[in-house]
Amino acid sequence: MIMLKKSVMFQVFLVILAIGHAHPVLADKASGVFTAQQACPAYVSKNKSTNPDNAQILAGGKYDVIEVIKSGNPDWYRVVLPSATPKERWVSAACGQAQLDSGGGNGGDHGGSCNTAGQADSYVLALTWQPAFCEGKPDKAECKITDPKVYQARHFALHGLWPNKKSCGTNYGFCGDVKGQKSNFCDYPAVQLDADSTASLAEVMPSVTSGSCLERHEWFKHGTCQASWSMEGYFDLAADLTRQFNDAGAAYFMNRRIGQQVRTEDFLARVVAVLGTAAKDRIKLSCNQGMLVEVQLNLSADLKPGDDLEKLLVNAPPQGKSNCSDTFRVDAIGQ
Repeated sequence: MIMLKKSVMFQVFLVILAIGHAHPVLADKASGVFTAQQACPAYVSKNKSTNPDNAQILAGGKYDVIEVIKSGNPDWYRVVLPSATPKERWVSAACGQAQLDSGGGNGGDHGGSCNTAGQADSYVLALTWQPAFCEGKPDKAECKITDPKVYQARHFALHGLWPNKKSCGTNYGFCGDVKGQKSNFCDYPAVQLDADSTASLAEVMPSVTSGSCLERHEWFKHGTCQASWSMEGYFDLAADLTRQFNDAGAAYFMNRRIGQQVRTEDFLARVVAVLGTAAKDRIKLSCNQGMLVEVQLNLSADLKPGDDLEKLLVNAPPQGKSNCSDTFRVDAIGQ
């Protein structure tokens, strides 16, 4: 009887073990390119974090995708890393962005409907504290600007206004003629704006005057996925929302504390005091090297020119978790 029980228990153990190693069953076949935005480990087994040769993907690197986990909202990609053994490796979706070929996978929504305009269920307004951003990207053209009196020295700058489709995760984009990310932002066609819109955008987005062409990437990846406004209307709205956030006390808070260590809670309290209690769950702060680098705000899908930022936050879905600690440093331009 005891031997029988042991035998049964052993078989149960084998079944559990098999289930624990069955991640390929959950993976969809896919094809496309994963562009790394940071260095990250490349695992043979993501479940066990197995990485015998300490292989990594590197920022800016492009890797062929062969499989994806949760194709509708990916969290892992299996890519080909030619220098590794074995060369098939798992990388976290948080480490970069993938552009998958239409029709890849077997049941995900990352194909055609993830590059079809007008299907956004929310928006994200992404704003950058440019001095801190430039600490990590000193070679960017806009980071050569060191005048403490310019707009981006004392205000959050516009990164982008992103239509979001929950079922696509980070793959909702490129809904126009351009179907994939360019290696250099200036390889996209130039955006065509009238003089007023150009001046408005140039103030809040330093890439416009510096010539690094971020505005081109933002339009072709994100702007083409909204179906409500012209190119000028899209950028005018994004610039207005950027100014609203700065005018809500965020810029004043940062200006008074340049070069200082501040409590994250105090920054959030200032935002909530002006934009309402809903703002606390609709805002995500991103820090790097102890500095606040970016703020992302979730906005409702029905936004239109002239809307108050406070209203757009109330009707938006909650944001993800911030990565800032209890305090962060407010970086000064040029340092």
